[in-house]
Amino acid sequence: MMRNGKFLIAAGVAVTVLLATVPATTQQPKKLKMMYTLVGGFGSSYLAQESGLFAKHGLDVEFIATNASGNNPPALVSGSVEVAGPTMPTVLQANDAGLDIVVIAGGSVYPLPGDVLVARPGSGIEKPADLKGKTVGVPGLGALLHFMLIRSLKNNGVDPASVRFVELGFAQATDALKSGQIDAYPSQAPFTARILQSGAGYEVANWLKDTPDGTLTVVHAATRKWATDNRATVKAWRDAMRESNALALKDVNALNNAIAKYTKLPPAVVASLPPPNLVVDITPVQTKFWIDLAKEQGAIKGNPDPASVIFTP
Repeated sequence: MMRNGKFLIAAGVAVTVLLATVPATTQQPKKLKMMYTLVGGFGSSYLAQESGLFAKHGLDVEFIATNASGNNPPALVSGSVEVAGPTMPTVLQANDAGLDIVVIAGGSVYPLPGDVLVARPGSGIEKPADLKGKTVGVPGLGALLHFMLIRSLKNNGVDPASVRFVELGFAQATDALKSGQIDAYPSQAPFTARILQSGAGYEVANWLKDTPDGTLTVVHAATRKWATDNRATVKAWRDAMRESNALALKDVNALNNAIAKYTKLPPAVVASLPPPNLVVDITPVQTKFWIDLAKEQGAIKGNPDPASVIFTP
């Protein structure tokens, strides 16, 4: 019996050692949901999903599309998604209203060749100053491109109140331009290519020329509580994004195909524009740009610390 007992102990030790050597990737992946708008700025995450990099880092991500950046904070706070893709103005306004949203990773930054102000043929619009008295569509009132248009108008000596803004999704912009419902629209890649190729609009040059390089557009965000309770998951997400960005530089076709899948546009349309500038790490200087602009335009009342908006696992 003593010999049998020793054998069982030895066998148990061997099994323990064997289990300890099993790769972490054999563990059950962590299931997550991400809400996103149909733009190329989330290319890092699209490609991480399609190339298996999220799976490599133990993440099983379900993507949920939305038409408006403003839908992201409520989805985060309600727990219906863990990660979301708002713009910086959306994050700042949500926090000013009492929510606690943090940026866990960047998305895309300016300069973005696909971010183009388009105008319908016959509108007479040649520069941002010509928007005075016109009807301009924006993907969201109070969202990033609305902010940038107001900034551009002010910088060109135009009272924003002289422009009629209407909320219109990216996918509806082409038809709205063709029908004359709107005179101009600040489009983003990859939808810009569809508008230009269809002849529904032409490019109004240099409307973002005074935007600092590195200015944040869309970002990856979460509630501070979730991020704090799931630091390892946040780190895994960021690591997968870094590897995805490195892959994108080597294989632009893979990036374009991933963007096409999640924006629901043909790969040829996506490929007709340069890829977005994708980043993971962001700095307080980048968040301060948006804090200053949001305060200037009266979108927030508080004085958030630029560093407090950024979460580092």
